[in-house]
Amino acid sequence: MVLRLDDLQALRECCRDEAAFERLRTLLEQAGYADREAHAESATASPRPAAGDRPVEASYRAMLDAIPDLMFRLNRDGYYLDFEGKQVIKLPREALIGKHVTELLPPEVAQVCLEAIRRTLETGQLQTCAYQLWVDGELRDYEARLVVSGNDEVLSVVQDVTERQRVESHLQNSEDRLRCFFEATFEAVIIHNFQQILDVNPAAVRLLGYTAEEMIGMPVLNLVAPESLETVREQWRSLVHPEDAYSYEATGIRKDGSRFLGVVFARGIEYQGEQVRVASIRNITARKQAELRYQAMLNAIPDLMFRIRQDGTYLDCKAERDSDLLMPPRDLVGKSIYDVLPMDLATQRMQAVHRAIATGEPQVFEYQLRLSQPSKFAPAQQEGDPHLRDYEARVVVSGEDEAVVIVRDISDRKQSEAALRLSEEKFSKAWRSSPNPMSIATLLEGRMIDCNDGFLDAMGYRREEVIDQQVHDLGVWVNPSDRDRVVNLLQQHGSVHNIEYQFRIRSGEVRSGLFSAEVIEINGEPCLIDTIVDITELKQAQAQLLAATERDRLLGEIALRIRQSLDLEQILNTTVEEVRRVLKADRVTIGLDLADRRGQIVAEAVESRWRAMKGLIIEDTDYLEETRQGFVKHEVEVVNDVATSSHPRATRALTEFQVRAWLAVPITIENDMFGLLVVDQCAGPRQWQAEEIEFLEQLGTQVSIAIQQSKLYQQVRELNTGLEQKVRERTLELQQKNEELQELNTLKDEFLNAFSHDLRTPVMGISLVINNLLNQPGETIPLSRAMLERMLQSNNYQLQLIKSLLEAHSAETRGVSLHYDLVQLSLLIQVIAEDLEPLVTKNHATLQNQVPPDLPLVNADSMQIRRVFENLITNALNHNPPGICITINAAVEDDLIRFTIQDDGVGMAPETCDRLFTRYSRGPNSRHSTGIGLGLYLARQIITAHGGQIGVTSTPGTGATFWLTLPLAIPPGANPTPEEDPP
Repeated sequence: MVLRLDDLQALRECCRDEAAFERLRTLLEQAGYADREAHAESATASPRPAAGDRPVEASYRAMLDAIPDLMFRLNRDGYYLDFEGKQVIKLPREALIGKHVTELLPPEVAQVCLEAIRRTLETGQLQTCAYQLWVDGELRDYEARLVVSGNDEVLSVVQDVTERQRVESHLQNSEDRLRCFFEATFEAVIIHNFQQILDVNPAAVRLLGYTAEEMIGMPVLNLVAPESLETVREQWRSLVHPEDAYSYEATGIRKDGSRFLGVVFARGIEYQGEQVRVASIRNITARKQAELRYQAMLNAIPDLMFRIRQDGTYLDCKAERDSDLLMPPRDLVGKSIYDVLPMDLATQRMQAVHRAIATGEPQVFEYQLRLSQPSKFAPAQQEGDPHLRDYEARVVVSGEDEAVVIVRDISDRKQSEAALRLSEEKFSKAWRSSPNPMSIATLLEGRMIDCNDGFLDAMGYRREEVIDQQVHDLGVWVNPSDRDRVVNLLQQHGSVHNIEYQFRIRSGEVRSGLFSAEVIEINGEPCLIDTIVDITELKQAQAQLLAATERDRLLGEIALRIRQSLDLEQILNTTVEEVRRVLKADRVTIGLDLADRRGQIVAEAVESRWRAMKGLIIEDTDYLEETRQGFVKHEVEVVNDVATSSHPRATRALTEFQVRAWLAVPITIENDMFGLLVVDQCAGPRQWQAEEIEFLEQLGTQVSIAIQQSKLYQQVRELNTGLEQKVRERTLELQQKNEELQELNTLKDEFLNAFSHDLRTPVMGISLVINNLLNQPGETIPLSRAMLERMLQSNNYQLQLIKSLLEAHSAETRGVSLHYDLVQLSLLIQVIAEDLEPLVTKNHATLQNQVPPDLPLVNADSMQIRRVFENLITNALNHNPPGICITINAAVEDDLIRFTIQDDGVGMAPETCDRLFTRYSRGPNSRHSTGIGLGLYLARQIITAHGGQIGVTSTPGTGATFWLTLPLAIPPGANPTPEEDPP
């Protein structure tokens, strides 16, 4: 094979790069091919080489055999013309030459090669394609480079690039991981070559305030504060090897000129073929500031501080003066505590250190120590040895196997305590003999210094519970402002006498007293010595006398107002209002016995925040009988706390109305119990006083007399008016019966007319269909599905009419059958609105659902409630012209949910609204003549069975608003967890 000029050009394009082509060219020149190149350029293509060219061809063949890549010549159709690379493909030439690529390659690979051949011949430019082949059980990657090598043929050089792909993939993964870390780390990272910045991460942008573009290329030392430049240069000069790592602290400068303190960690890396430095910068400004503040706080504390290891070695110490220590700090660090302190004190301190490390809790102890020089506190000492000082030590854990000991000089406090003990000796005999409470306390802070036995007996404390305590911690002064007022008077006048105030003893009882005090001075500190005269019993006796007088006066006034009226309701209402006002109770009620042995609350005065009971019917006959039997034995029932009540039935009944304590007296008429006068306390338990019980008993007697007078008066009135009333009642009953008969006759006519019309229409329709079918010729009559559906629809309509009649009759005789469940009405309304959307669209109407999504639950039959809403919405569509707007809304009112279905249609007259929910009533504006008027009647039956109400308001021309109410499953004031029945 002889290469032509175009073959040489093809070899150039198929080589990996220019260097590879130059190596191939050098080999050709060595073989003598270069001397014939000019001839090759001018000669025409020859199918076979000349005889003189055979040595060159042999050299060329040798060079091709040395190339590790595969070379193929293929024609436009994809047939192999020639190939080189026997060392790679172990196939004979005849097994390949003349074959089509689809015979040797997988279909998808063959298709790729054919497409590359086509593009190469069409464009005349180098084309590259990549594919994968299974070789010896391994999937290998190949890259083919194709160039035009002749008329309608191409030269394809195929390279095995499997290893290169793997290396490139591993390298790309490594670079991706490094780049992810570089971008995601919270610490600023800068890559530089000691002169300029090469790359930065986002954290560096956030820390320094520059953009990445602004920093790349910037001199790295521009980020260093002038005072830290020499530190950075010194670190650079100290490097021995380029890859050495180092760290240091320096001050940096941001773009806005602000400074920060950072710690820098750097080491050498190879970056884009260059040895550079990667530096991590951590901002430690806040930490340094915290350390400075901590150090300043330590310096401001005057106490001595020692760090001691668990073995007793001093690690550090702090003292304002060396004279405060047994030896200078520089000599103390590193020594054992046993070599510095006396043995007993060293042992005591180390025991505290060991306990603190073992338990993790602070340890406190006191000790005495003689210093070599007077302490800084010695000048304040009035007497005693200035070298002997008292100390308090606090030991806390400060690290692993070490503790901090904080030592405070408490010599002055100890001396003050000694002086106070001396003062106690001087005054103890004087006040201990006094029966009145007496005490000594500091004037300003109120710290108790001493007190006599009279004080302890009156207040209920032990001495150790009082001494050194502050009066506001003990809670002695009920009103702290009273003590502030007394302190001001003492500071102005030096003494106070017989100031009335309230004080609290240990049990929490508040008592009244007369306070007298004088200012004294103890160790230079102003104190007060006081005495208290307890006047609680005196004030109580006075208050009881006044209260008794007031109750007698009020009882007389109330009895007079009650007995001035002969109207029973007015008597009862006046009684409960006056009792509640006098006793300041939360609720006062009067319950009466009914003729059927039930009870009813007929009068009530109650505070607005408590649930009302008036009108309540008490059905529990066992509870009522228990109550009657209880008042046979007792004239009054007193319960201070329902938790301790011996009446379980009454407790369960009254707990529903938040009653915590009650007081009840019977109302008797001719020795028979007429009812009960009950006073309730709902805010909490109440200790009913004897005078309150006596007051209620006396008032009960007066109420009984007033009721008896009212009943006698009522009997006289009833005798006078009885006959006349009976005549009026009989006349009215006769009129009502006549009106009812007329109304029933009218309803009967309307019903028969509507029912016959509604049944006749589908029957006539079916008859017409059957007649038409019979008129058709032949024995077999074809019947379409549409005709059957219309007949079935007519039949179903007749069944629906009969079903409505049966349901109306069942609801009238046996009531509506309900299957209760907890229902979320907002979701039910949403489903109904979606289901009726086709009907609304058919009538060109608009349905707006404004029901709140968070309505409380109701206990209802969801299917029956759905029937009600569907009936109301379809009625609005049927009884109004097309295009109306229907709005559904709801709101919670007390323990009910009130729904409204409002339309903007033609409306109705008031007289139509009044009879709309009666049986067989139909709206006058219906666009359809069908219907027998049972829909709204059944709707009312369903709502009434649920314990609710339904109605409508409308005027002609303004639309209609249907409303209905349903009770909540859990009323707002009800206890969600009912009390269990007692055993």
